[in-house]
Amino acid sequence: MQDEDLDDALAAVVKLITNPAVPSAHAVALIVRLQAIAAKMSMMATVYTTLKKGPAGSDNAHKKNIYYTTAEVLNKLVDALKYTAKYNMV
Repeated sequence: MQDEDLDDALAAVVKLITNPAVPSAHAVALIVRLQAIAAKMSMMATVYTTLKKGPAGSDNAHKKNIYYTTAEVLNKLVDALKYTAKYNMV
């Protein structure tokens, strides 16, 4: 995909899988960063749905699906991190 933000988001997910204990102070910054990436992913999905539309099975169709899925998953991850920040779980 050659998207640095996508790579950054995936790296953050891997770090959270290996060490889910995120201090509240760090969770806030992580929430903002991941939410910003999710917003970009959502916008890119729209671009690939409208402007760079491709036939089913094309590279652009795959990119669209990856961007939509990444945005959705990051939003859910951010929701979970909000509990960490709110309740000082670590």
